[in-house]
Amino acid sequence: MTASPDRRGALVLGLAGAVATTFVSTPAVALPVERLIDPPEGPMRYTRSVTRDLIDGTPFTVTRHFRIVFQPFAEGFMLHGEQQDVRVDGPEVLAPFAELERARDESGLFPIALNAFGQILSSQIAAPAGPHLRQAVDEAVAEIASHPIGEDEHQQVAQFLRALQQVGNRVTAHLPLDLFAPSSQSRHEERDIVLPGGVEGKVESVFEAERDERTGLMREASRSVMTRVAQTSRGTRERWSLSGF
Repeated sequence: MTASPDRRGALVLGLAGAVATTFVSTPAVALPVERLIDPPEGPMRYTRSVTRDLIDGTPFTVTRHFRIVFQPFAEGFMLHGEQQDVRVDGPEVLAPFAELERARDESGLFPIALNAFGQILSSQIAAPAGPHLRQAVDEAVAEIASHPIGEDEHQQVAQFLRALQQVGNRVTAHLPLDLFAPSSQSRHEERDIVLPGGVEGKVESVFEAERDERTGLMREASRSVMTRVAQTSRGTRERWSLSGF
């Protein structure tokens, strides 16, 4: 049974109120960099690993290895790459999904255009500058507010949790703008949300990176997105690395 117009209106207002909640950033966006990158002429090994927590907390991890080459062009560098290997770690019950991931080739991500400072130029694969997590949370809140909301508060919380857990997918759908040449070692975004009925939630994103001082390129980087609602939490974690091939 769906809520009456008056009750639904009150719930939507409550969800809208959740948008105007605490948001902190330290710092939240890729900062300007002051040095040019100096990639090696030979190939490098680029690795990306994505881990998503399942409903019961079991992790499902997909790790891909690529052979990449930096080639100079007028605006900076064109990054060419080809997938070399893939590894999937997850529960046996998800074997069919694991097989699909093993068969998938993400070489189509390349080429990637970088400017002379190593920033990704393509808006199709890189997150726009700004508080990306806040935008993802706002979209999740708007999405749930646009659907019928049941009268049962447990159903409301479960529905809101499912929507918030999609935040991790929205964030990880794009690479950090400065992934290949991190402009800062750490960035933190956090969003506190109060749901109708007083249930509290939180979404937190942390990006950390280590940069090679000689080349200006990323050595290792990670990004985690954690969602907590009531006593339930769900996380998405990414790790990247660049090394000699």
